Amino acid sequence: MKKSPQSILGVTLLEIMLVLAIAAMVIVMSIHYYQSASNNQKIAAGMNTIMAVAAAGESYLATGPSTGLQSASNSTLSPYLGGTMPTSPWGGAITVAGVSSTSYTITMTVSKDPVVCTQLIALISQNSKLNTPAPTCSGGSLVVTVNM
Repeated sequence: MKKSPQSILGVTLLEIMLVLAIAAMVIVMSIHYYQSASNNQKIAAGMNTIMAVAAAGESYLATGPSTGLQSASNSTLSPYLGGTMPTSPWGGAITVAGVSSTSYTITMTVSKDPVVCTQLIALISQNSKLNTPAPTCSGGSLVVTVNM
């Protein structure tokens, strides 16, 4: 029996290129999704850290220091945070500084991505203790004033 050229099985270059293009699109989409999910997770962790430091400030104020929150600092709040000050989800330090007897600032290292700053500020602005004055984010640092 003689085989005709049309009955030979094989894969053409066009079919291989099509499969590779589809695979590349799937990879690019999954990388974008991973980065977005990673940023959202870090934003949530950053907000949780800010809220934990604010709660530590409330606990510190409840002990009745004579200067109120004026003397709030990393060393005065760390006992209320398990003995050590947490770090930023982006790998930087968190600094606390007393402003007045009823307020203090939290400075946290964040991503330089403006979208991250915008999302964090939007979350912080929903909390009445944290939104006056409005939080600022520039140069990779987020500054939040906590009012009691």
